[in-house]
Order: sequence, then C-alpha cells, then structure tokens
Amino acid sequence: MLFRSNQVRARVLVGGDLWWDPVGQTPYYEVPIGSGKNSIFSGALWIGGFDQAGQLKVAAQTYRQSGSNDFWGGPINTSSGTPSIDNATCDAYDKFWPIIRKEVSDFVAGGEATNEIKTWPGNGDISKGELPLLAPFFDADNNGVYDYNAGDYPYFLLTGDYGTNTTTGKVECNDYLFGDKSIWWVFNDVGNIKTETSSDPIGLEIRAQAFSFKTSNEINFMTFYKYQIINRSSDVLDSTYFGVWCDPDLGNAADDLVGCDVGLGLGFVYNGDPDDDGGSGYGLNPPAVGIDFFQGPLADPNDGIDNNKDGVIDEPGEQIIMSRFVYYVNTNNVPNGNPNTTDDYYEYLSGSWLDGLPITYGGDGRGGGSGATGTPCNYMFPDNTDPNFSTPWTMVTANLQPDDMRWLQSAGTFTLQPGAINYITTGVIWQRTTAGGPLASVSLLKLADQKAQAIFDNCFKILDGPDAPDLAIREGDRKLILSLENVANKKVELYNEVDAVIPKAVQNATGGFDTLTDAERSYTFQGYKIYQVADATVSDADVNDISKAKLIAQVRSEEHTSEL
Repeated sequence: MLFRSNQVRARVLVGGDLWWDPVGQTPYYEVPIGSGKNSIFSGALWIGGFDQAGQLKVAAQTYRQSGSNDFWGGPINTSSGTPSIDNATCDAYDKFWPIIRKEVSDFVAGGEATNEIKTWPGNGDISKGELPLLAPFFDADNNGVYDYNAGDYPYFLLTGDYGTNTTTGKVECNDYLFGDKSIWWVFNDVGNIKTETSSDPIGLEIRAQAFSFKTSNEINFMTFYKYQIINRSSDVLDSTYFGVWCDPDLGNAADDLVGCDVGLGLGFVYNGDPDDDGGSGYGLNPPAVGIDFFQGPLADPNDGIDNNKDGVIDEPGEQIIMSRFVYYVNTNNVPNGNPNTTDDYYEYLSGSWLDGLPITYGGDGRGGGSGATGTPCNYMFPDNTDPNFSTPWTMVTANLQPDDMRWLQSAGTFTLQPGAINYITTGVIWQRTTAGGPLASVSLLKLADQKAQAIFDNCFKILDGPDAPDLAIREGDRKLILSLENVANKKVELYNEVDAVIPKAVQNATGGFDTLTDAERSYTFQGYKIYQVADATVSDADVNDISKAKLIAQVRSEEHTSEL
C-alpha cells in the first residue's frame, strides 16, 4: 500500500518488509514527493533467539528471492495449543486499514462515521483462539467490543494527556494511533514454512502501524513505525535480539557510505562524494537518510546493564535501545556478505560476522585495513560517538570505497517470555543540505533526529495550534460585522502549549547551557487573520494563493469585532 501524508511517498507491505515494490524489484521511498528520487530500497524487522532446547529460531525478511518469506498477514490462533493460522484468515488480513485523524475527530464531534471507522478491526475472533482486542480503539461503553454505533472509535488520543506508568513513572502511550494519518496491519511468523531464514516458527504476532505528520518543519520529511510484538507461543526465547534491517539505496545505490551515532541510536547512509550522479541520483549536495531506534524491547530485570544508556542501571521498565550496528555488502559466500542460513541472520543480529568472528573496532571491522585495532566492539563506523573508543572510525577513515550497502541495527539481549508484549518504535529521518556536501547533510540529519526524539518522548504530541473560534456575521449598512466568539470546550484565546521540539537546554554565548522553562518553550495565542476566499473548496493550505484567498483583516486577541 502506498503511504503518503507529507513529503514522503512510501510503500508498506503486509509481510514484514517496507519501502519497495517486490514485483518490480524497485525502491519506493520517494523524498521529496514528486522528485522521482528514492532514498531507501527496502527494510524489514529481524528477530532471533534460542528456545529452551537450545534451538535457534529466527524471523526475518529481505528480498523474497524465489518467493522466500517468513511473515504472513493475520492474527494467531492458539485454540489447538500451538500457534497457527488458516489460509482464509491469512487472506482476510492481507490488507491494510488506513485511518486519518481528522475523520476520527469529526466523528467524535458528531459527524458521520466513515467506512474506515465502521470497518475498523478492533476485535479478534475469540472462537478461533485469537486475542479479543486487536487494532487499538477507544471503548466508549467499556465492554471490550468495538462498535462505532456505541461511540467507539480508532484510538487517536483526541483530548487530555497520556497516562503515567505507576511502575516506571514514565508517560505510557503504547496502545494508541499516532500521526495525521496512520496505516494499521497485523502479521505473524507461523502462516507457512519459513523460506527466508529456514527457521522453525517463533510464534510472533506483530501489530504494526506506519504514520506521519504534515508540518512545516523537518518532521514533514519523516515517517514513523510502531510495532506491538506478542509472543503467542508457550516457549521462552533466550538471548533474543530485535533488529531493523535496511538496504539504503540513496539515489544512485552504487556510491553510498553508512555510519551510526551511538548516543542517538541512529543508523544512516550518506553519499560517498559531493555529486550523487546518474539518472537516479540526487545531484550536488545529496541528502542523508537514517533510521532511529526510538523504543526497544524490555530489558531483563536486574541484568546489570545500562540498556537505555541514561546512566542508570536496572531501572524499572528499562528498554533496550540500539545495542549493535553492523553493515554488510551485496555479495554472496563471503563473511561480510548476504545472509543465507538461519545462523547467518543471528550472527548479524548479535554483532558478529557470518563466520562467527567478532566485529572489531577500526578498519574493515575484521582486524584489517586502515585504523584496525583487533578490539571487539558493538558498533561499526560510529565516528566519535562510541564512548568505549577515543579514535573516530568511519568508512572514510578506514579507506573503504562507496558501494551498495546494507545495515542492521539491533537491540538485545533479553528473554522473550510466553505471552510477553514488546513495543518497537522506529523513525526514518531525511535531511538535505544546500551547501557543504554529504557530511553537511549528516549534520542536519542528526539535528533533525534530536527533534524526532523529542516528539517521541512527548508521545508524538506535536503542536495542535489553537482551535478556530465561532464566527457570527451581522449585516449593516454596506458592511458586515464579524464577531469572533470563544465557546466552551475550545482552545482559542486561552491557547497555551509547550513545543516538545524546543530543547529544555540551549547553549549560551559562553559555551554553557541555559535551562528553559515550560513558559519559554510554549506558544500562546496572539490574534486572528481573516480571509475572504473564492469558494467553499478553498482550504487553509490555499491562503497564500492570491487567486483563491485574500487577507482582509488582522485582529489582535483582545479585539473581538471587526467591521468590514
């Protein structure tokens, strides 16, 4: 399904992979829309660990070579005691459920239910052994059954704030929909024989949503992905990793370099020279694109590790962020090439080469090349962001040539318990400089990623802006008197909202940092602009088009009438 609501046009697929067309074997992550240029070829989730008998189980996806596949649509049935799904259910869930926030808010305000609201898959079929709750919904009558006629609706949080987890003390916002537009779907790894990894099934049910925001800043070039991953089997999986795999063809795929930022949890690709040439290339000052691992699996209690790198060990509800970053090349039968066996996928997830050798810091990561140390490490090409090493390491310092790259960023290890629910949230960040070449785009990318992290930390609550007032019109002698009226339950002149994108600390002129108060990070209401429009089809996006709209008055907030 094509996914578009801002400056990105991307394809999502039911079977665990993203951003490409498997039929035409072509990329489909176009940024900006209308440019005809793609920044990513493909991506997917990888998961792996060992059951109690010591058997390795993995679920992953790459290119569906010769029909290979590890994931299928639909929720899992456990009525027989073993996770399963029949062909009819797979076929029924081989689809997506797109939903727009505004159609939900209009419905809640008293409007008609759209077809998307009426057909929202809020419930599983418990007669088949499915879980009773499926796609997230607001349960107006609290009976556990989705029914839009009772006031239930797809669960965007339209009012109020997200609750706080009493155990962790942190804001909890997992079981909601996000963005101006969201696409929801569900898939599993038990629907058939797994021909991508040749692994036995794990028993995973994965509820996914892709979403984005239409804004006037860097967020307009981002897309986000949230996965609720449920272990529907009765097996414990030890030494488990969740990973995000990416084949990042940045315009021209043959001249790419990759790297990571450990503190940001960011993997990224940038061009190997100042000109991304060729028909598919971006040209001079090409962009950089990255994937941020915002939210990872829950760490095992008392594991003695600072899994989220905040300086606190074994805190309640601690999540694992990016703990490995590995790259490999598009070549077969070499230790740093394409994976083929079950073991291969897990080697990359756990930060090793396909021959089992550990990744070592510097050079080519195998103890050779410029700057090689032979010291095992967890992150390849982190520049100067790996706190365990003082010498910067990039593909440039290692004298590695630009090529058609792949990368995997993973989070682990942890124990996946039966019935466990984990949430994985990622985002694709895109930025392009106008001068300074590829590394200038990387710098912009990292700044944009910090803003993305801020809105994730704020549960993806971006500025709503004030509500529109009610407009009353009285006719006078050759004039109209417009009254802008504040009404109950509207945030108009009393509007005040903290912008989570504005950092809490900013650098001052002396090189230190000043802490901003919430008031200093907030927007308040200032006044009104009143437009005369050509007809009822004109929207707020058209107000700067003089053929469609004309600014006729600008009114301060303390003024309530304007005679025209």
